[in-house]
Amino acid sequence: MKKQAITLGRIGILLPIAVIIPIINMFVGIAVIVLLLMSHNYFSKVYEKPLIFKKALTGTIIEIVANIVGWIIFVIAIGSAALSMSSGGEVEPVNFQKITSVLFESAATIIGGIIILAGLIIGFYFIWQGLKLLAEQTGVKLFNTAGLLYFIGAIGIIVFGLGIIVIFAAWIVHIVAYFTVQPDEKPAEATTA
Repeated sequence: MKKQAITLGRIGILLPIAVIIPIINMFVGIAVIVLLLMSHNYFSKVYEKPLIFKKALTGTIIEIVANIVGWIIFVIAIGSAALSMSSGGEVEPVNFQKITSVLFESAATIIGGIIILAGLIIGFYFIWQGLKLLAEQTGVKLFNTAGLLYFIGAIGIIVFGLGIIVIFAAWIVHIVAYFTVQPDEKPAEATTA
């Protein structure tokens, strides 16, 4: 079962590279989420630590729900801005600049962005907690490092989006962690924090 967890995790963490293939890139995000959650589920069963999976699942659900709610608010803001700038039911090309400025001044756009960002920060916090437990059990401290970098990166997005670079670095560390863990390891003794 541990070998399955490692294999699923390795495939899931490398799958974002497939975004360069135009036809399958829309399915990559869903596949990554499913494979990594399955990997965490297997790891939680191997080490008899259900929190590994529960934390990862909680973080993922928070991020998905926040994104859905935030994007719904964005779409409503865009629709209302387009309707307010349209003349006779048509959006004129000269109004796109006005629509853009209305969007950036709109409270709905700001609220949608805050919801998405808050969901990302809280979600990555839970994922980090799950990866921290996984690091303790596997002895591969890079899982903890990746989780911490994801969390710091999510917070860093506030600073002109610089956190995206940190999230990318976290992804690289996460890849290395999955390729460092060995399938024949014995479960580590439970550590007290």
